[in-house]
Amino acid sequence: MTTNSPSLPSSRPTRTPEGGRGSSMTALKVGITIAILAGVVGFFKYSARGHTSHYKMVDEVMLSYGQWVGKPMKVHGWVEAGSIDEKIVDQETVRAFVLEHKGKRILVRNKGPKPDSFRDKSEVVAEGKIIEENGQPVLVADNLMAKCPSKYEGAPREKLFE
Repeated sequence: MTTNSPSLPSSRPTRTPEGGRGSSMTALKVGITIAILAGVVGFFKYSARGHTSHYKMVDEVMLSYGQWVGKPMKVHGWVEAGSIDEKIVDQETVRAFVLEHKGKRILVRNKGPKPDSFRDKSEVVAEGKIIEENGQPVLVADNLMAKCPSKYEGAPREKLFE
């Protein structure tokens, strides 16, 4: 009696159409893919490096302002009442004012246009770099962003459900 048994795999090596280089070609493709991905990630990290800035409240900056000197920053605080000094110099508006938060203060200098809602006691984010003048920190701001809470507050609760 004959039995039909499944054939066992042959003990001799099989050759791939590439001439036995199947696994090395796959490894090469994986290596190239990893290299390309590493290059793309490196490119984005390098290109974003100069466009990042730190966002801090005035009191956080003033704890140790020395570490922030010369670095791009966004400093958030409130304009101290009576501190705004504006002048026209060489046909350009130049202003200096004090930002404060939790009793800490920093002098801010800025040129050019200002936001419409910029005034005493307004909430402001000043973007620029800190320099040191006479041993004191000064934020030289390229951009001012003033927040106006009245524009973003919702209607009074009793008016919503009339």
